[in-house]
Amino acid sequence: MALPSLHTTFSIDQAVMGEENQNKVVCLRMGRDFDPDCMMMDEVLKSAQPTVEPLCAIYTVDVREVPQCIQEFQLAGPSPIALMFFFRGRPIQLDLGEGKRGAKITWALGNQQEFLDLCEAFCRGAQQGREVVTAPRDYSVQGRY
Repeated sequence: MALPSLHTTFSIDQAVMGEENQNKVVCLRMGRDFDPDCMMMDEVLKSAQPTVEPLCAIYTVDVREVPQCIQEFQLAGPSPIALMFFFRGRPIQLDLGEGKRGAKITWALGNQQEFLDLCEAFCRGAQQGREVVTAPRDYSVQGRY
C-alpha cells in the first residue's frame, strides 16, 4: 500500500490541520520522490504505517510539485529531505541530544524500529502537550544534527 501524497499547499494545510479532531500526530515526509534517500525513507514509513496508523497519519510531499515547501520548511541542499511531525497544526520540535532543537529530521531513517521509536516519542510528547520532544536515542554522536 502506497503512502498518501499531498500535491498542493492547500492539501498540506488540510492534512496538518484536519487531523486535529482525531488527535493524531501528522508526519510529513518532504523531498523528491525518486531520490534514493526519499525512497529508502518511504520504505521505512510504509512498513511502519499499519503499526502507527491509530496515532499518526503519514503523508509524502514531492518538493518538485510543491516548491513552496522548500522555503516554508527551510529545506536545504541539493537533495532536500525532511521528516516533520505536527500536532494540532503546530510543528513538534526534536531535541537530538546535543541541546539543539530542530523541527525536522534531515536524513533517511535506517529501519522501521527507528521510526517507530521516534513516532512513539512524538505521540507521547503531543499527548502531554509538549512542543519539544527528546529523541529516543542520541543522534549527536553520528554527526546527523
